[in-house]
Amino acid sequence: MAEEERGFFGTIARQAFKTHRGFRSVIMDVNGTPILWIHRPFSWINSRLFVQRKLSEVNEKTGEEETSLVNFGVARQEWHPWRRKYHLFLGQPEQGEFRQFAQVDSGFLAWDFFLQNEGDVNIGSIRKGWTGLGREFFTDTSQYTIRFTPDPEAPSTPLAEDGTPILPQVFQPLSLEERALALALSVSIDFDYFSRHSEGTGFGLPFLWLFASVE
Repeated sequence: MAEEERGFFGTIARQAFKTHRGFRSVIMDVNGTPILWIHRPFSWINSRLFVQRKLSEVNEKTGEEETSLVNFGVARQEWHPWRRKYHLFLGQPEQGEFRQFAQVDSGFLAWDFFLQNEGDVNIGSIRKGWTGLGREFFTDTSQYTIRFTPDPEAPSTPLAEDGTPILPQVFQPLSLEERALALALSVSIDFDYFSRHSEGTGFGLPFLWLFASVE
C-alpha cells in the first residue's frame, strides 16, 4: 500500500493537522497492480474512510472508454470518551444507497476489534500484534491479523461448560466487498489510535497484514 503524493502543501498539512488530515492511498496486489483505493477526508473528530474501486464506462458521445473511482463502502468512527467504535457500510452513501453490515465497539485502549452484525453476532476481527518495544514506540511499523470468519475470542462468542468457545456451525461468509472494507478499517484504526504521527512524526500506513480464515 502506498500513499498518493500531494506535493508541498500535502507535507505541510501532514505536519499541521497530524491524524486529522486527509489522505488518499492505493492498495496493490503482489504484482504491484492497484486493486483498491482509499480516501480519508479531513476530519476534526470522527474519521471517515471511503473504499473505492475503478469503474469503466463507455462515453455515449465520444464512444471512448472512461474510467473513474467510485465509492462502494465507508467506515465511520463514532466518538466516545473511552471506547473505540466504528460503523461499516456498503453502497454509495453520497447517493443514499447504503446498508450497515457491521459495527465495532471495543474497550479502552483496545488492540482487538471485533466486527459484529446487527444481531450482535461476531463475523470477523482485526487484531493489532505486538512488534517489540522499539518498533512500537519509535516506528510506525505495525502488524495486524484480519479474520474474515467468527473469532472464538470475541466477547459475544458463547462458551461451553468447559470454557471452550462455541462457534456457529453455519454462518454467512463475508463478501469480497465486506472483506475489502474490513481491510480498509484496519488502516483507519491504525491511523486513529496507533500512529506516531499524532505526535508530529511518522505516518501510520507502513504495516503488515496477516490474514486468517479467509476461506
